[in-house]
Amino acid sequence: MLALTNWKLAISLCIIAAVYVRPGSCGAYTREIVNDKPPLQERPAWLKTCKRSNPNEDKCFRQLFEGCFPALAAGIPEIGVKSFEPLNIDQVSVSKGSGNLVLSGGFQNLVIRGPSNATVRKASLDLERRLLSFELVLPRLRIRAKYNLKGNILLLPLIGNGDVAMALKNVHTTVYTRISLRNETRTGDEIIHIDEMKVSFEVGAMRIHLKNLFNGNDILAASINTFLNQNGNEVIAELRPDLELGLADIFHGLWNNVFSKMPTKLWLV
Repeated sequence: MLALTNWKLAISLCIIAAVYVRPGSCGAYTREIVNDKPPLQERPAWLKTCKRSNPNEDKCFRQLFEGCFPALAAGIPEIGVKSFEPLNIDQVSVSKGSGNLVLSGGFQNLVIRGPSNATVRKASLDLERRLLSFELVLPRLRIRAKYNLKGNILLLPLIGNGDVAMALKNVHTTVYTRISLRNETRTGDEIIHIDEMKVSFEVGAMRIHLKNLFNGNDILAASINTFLNQNGNEVIAELRPDLELGLADIFHGLWNNVFSKMPTKLWLV
């Protein structure tokens, strides 16, 4: 029974890691976005202004940050910022382990719904220390994707491809970044650039279902899906360090794409 339990745990950890973590996420950022659109030259109605000398006065920067979310959810095509709702990730490759644990394959066409419902609990900008941080609460995230996995868990071959659906509830995320102030290459306008990012998070609950595991073996597939749903928080806790690195890799590119199109002259006065 102990061997069976360990086998189930190994599978569940690999599957959750595959959904969230990209190869290389432990090193350099790999999701920089190429965007040739020019930055904003006039302040849109949704962009609040704050004092450059004290952007956090009266929670101004928190309000500015939260006020950007509706525009980001819809997308801002004139500056090349795609919609955050849903958030689309084209592919996540998987290559993990050796010996008793070998897994390869990937996830494609990930569609994540719910980011636009985030509430900003805190947000602060410290220009002197070059620090920017924020805390978000997301009531619910729904993820759908295609997957294909092949490998071995202990002596059991693991083969599956099909649809995966996941729901996360009460996601609390804290993001710390180290920034620099740079000049936009074409206009010379000052912009914020995120140099380093650290993400931490807590998840209240998780539900997941992978279809067509084990070449359609319903008994084994039901066992794995049941185990994942009964032990979701424990699984996420085990993988937290790698998950946080993977999220930082994704968010680093997304937020740099936004800040690179928002010259500080428009919102720090």
